[in-house]
Amino acid sequence: MRVDRVRLEAVADILQHRLQEALEQPGRRVRFVLRTSPSDGVQVFLTYRPDGRLVLAIRRPGGKEDPREIQALAQHMGLEIREGPMEMAGRVPRPRVGPRKYLVAFCEPGRTG
Repeated sequence: MRVDRVRLEAVADILQHRLQEALEQPGRRVRFVLRTSPSDGVQVFLTYRPDGRLVLAIRRPGGKEDPREIQALAQHMGLEIREGPMEMAGRVPRPRVGPRKYLVAFCEPGRTG
């Protein structure tokens, strides 16, 4: 199931806590998994960069990410997407399958939503 179809209000406190954790520690990557069903989940990554932009990335192991998922997460975290979402590749190449793919959006924190 896609993240934008899940009741994100139920995990709003987790989303806000992770966002606050990323904002308090610039440069550090905050990672967590949002379970969308007992057998499915989405990996979420947050990094607050020194230039004031927040990088929000998602990865669905074994599946395809949908731009609506990252937009729903940004909205529930109170973020405004400034650039993206766009597909980007990870830095570590893997034998026979290549680097991992992520859906990435560059956001600005602070918008109330």
